[in-house]
Amino acid sequence: MSDLDTSWHEEGICQTTDPDLFFPESGTPLDAIKVCTGCPVRRRCLEHALTAPEDHGIWGGTTRNQRRRMTKQPA
Repeated sequence: MSDLDTSWHEEGICQTTDPDLFFPESGTPLDAIKVCTGCPVRRRCLEHALTAPEDHGIWGGTTRNQRRRMTKQPA
């Protein structure tokens, strides 16, 4: 599986959830994070977000700032 393989995405709970929930314009995206908590592909989603990298939205139950801290990127 390549780093940019997103076939796992089809198994994500987000597929049956409003995508806008995962890309909020402001505020803390607690509802999206709650959805991710029970997702069977959460770990793969987070790995993708860290590898790609995804700079916007909620991926694997994490915010952009959380992912930046994980990879120690400047804000």
